[in-house]
Parts: sequence; C-alpha cells; structure tokens
Amino acid sequence: MPSTALLSGPALWWRLLVIGGLWGSSFPLLRMIAAEMSPFALAAVRGGFAALAVLAFLAASGQLRGPLRRYWLPALVLGTCNGWAPNLLTAFALGHIQAAPAALIHAGTPLLVALIAFVVLREERPGLRGAAGLLLGFCGIAVILGPDALAGGASFTGGLLILLAGLFYAMGTVYARKARIGGAPQIVLGQQVVAGLVAGGLSLPFGGAESYIQPGWIYGVLALLGIVTSALPLTMFLRLLARSRVTDASMVGYIQPPFAAGVGALLLGEWPSPLVLMGGTIVLAGVWLATSRR
Repeated sequence: MPSTALLSGPALWWRLLVIGGLWGSSFPLLRMIAAEMSPFALAAVRGGFAALAVLAFLAASGQLRGPLRRYWLPALVLGTCNGWAPNLLTAFALGHIQAAPAALIHAGTPLLVALIAFVVLREERPGLRGAAGLLLGFCGIAVILGPDALAGGASFTGGLLILLAGLFYAMGTVYARKARIGGAPQIVLGQQVVAGLVAGGLSLPFGGAESYIQPGWIYGVLALLGIVTSALPLTMFLRLLARSRVTDASMVGYIQPPFAAGVGALLLGEWPSPLVLMGGTIVLAGVWLATSRR
C-alpha cells in the first residue's frame, strides 16, 4: 500500500468524472464506425493512434528514460486485458447493441472487480453488502437485455460481448492494483503498443488489407478514439489505481453511461428506452452496494 493517503472526496471524484466521461464517450464514437470497418482493423488503428499519442507525449516530456525490459510483463497483461481483447469485443458488440445500453452493461464492471477482488485481494473483499450488490447488479443487466435475451437476439449477443469485455477490464484493474505498477509511462506505452500490434496482426488474416481502405472521417474518429478516449483516460486511470482503493477507482463505471447516452443521442439519435433506463438504475444501485463503504 502506498505511503501517501488514499484519494477520497473531491480529489477522487473529479478524476473519476474526467476518466469516466472520456471512456463513456467512446461508445457512440465506436458505434458510428462499427458498421463501416472490420473490428480487427478498428482495434488496430485505435491502438496505433493511442500508442503514437503516448509516445509523443513521453518523448516531449523526457519520461522515456529508464529500462524497458522490467515492464514487458505488465505491458503484455494490460495490453491484453485493457487493450486489444476488450477493444475487439466492444467493436463487435456495438454492431449489435446501442451505445447507451452497452455503457450501462459496462457500468457493471465494478461488480466484476469486486467479484475478482474477493478471491485475489483479501484486504478488499466485499462482505454481505457487496454480495447483495453483485446479485442486484446482474439482475439489472438482465433487465437491460430484456425479452430479447430469451430469444438470443442481436442485443443479447451484443450485451454478452460487452459483459465479456468488462471481465477483461476487471482482470486488468485487479492486476494493476495487486502488482502496484502505478502509472509508469513505459507501461502505458507498452500497453498501447501491444494492443495495436496484436489487433493489427489479427486484422490481416480475418479482415484483409482492404479493411484499412476507409474515408478520412473514419480515421478522424479513430484518432479521437485512440488519443482522447483511450490514451488520456488510461494514463489517468493507472495513476489513480496507485492512489486509491481498487473498488473506488472502478467506480468510473458510474460516470460512463450518462456520457454515452448524451453523446449517443447527439451523434446517433439513439435514446435509451424505459426498460434500459430501469435496468441501468438497478445496475448502478448494485454497483453502489457492492463498492461503497459501510
């Protein structure tokens, strides 16, 4: 545990607001281009833009000094758990589900963090209150998926993919907290490089080189996704994990749905249905129960 006091109050919440707002805005942006570009190529270009942004910032600020070999394992783990795997799953999912319900399901990631922390982080295990929150939150996800879940429809497939992406994020969050890796710039850069390279390698056999032939506006959106909604919030999040409880940091899930719904309504004209709003309220109530202190 760091020697400095853990963040709380306004110092914690303004960071959560910025990180959650940027991550939440990525859902409608991804949905804009999910039908236009192969998910593999999309994830590769997104990771590439993020890696270039981090590299340029670190080079300009002189933070690239130091050995790189000691960071290869965290970069590989986080590049998978917080990089190419959830990027691919989210890109596939947003071809089947709207931005607002996707973000609301993704808001259940703190529930998954609490579930993994129960096994891995003894000092942060949820009690009976946390168990009740887990159960309530997953009931909320079932409500968001709605009757379509019984028929195994498109929104059910998209919801499951978002939930699986959240599981990867949860594993990465707990790993970063347990390994005490903090916000080392080499790790942030390595994660983005791994995310871009693996997705790029998969894009050639599964999508072909022609999947990268896209109009300029798509690459503009991908640059926004890679730099503003990936590299920047990720850097902030890894630093936050070094200064807060893992369950507190994972509450960025609270912040993402309103931004996803607002940006989705403005850009795509997608307004969440009453069923989605009701399920989202249940999910957030479950997250609050599972992650809040007594």
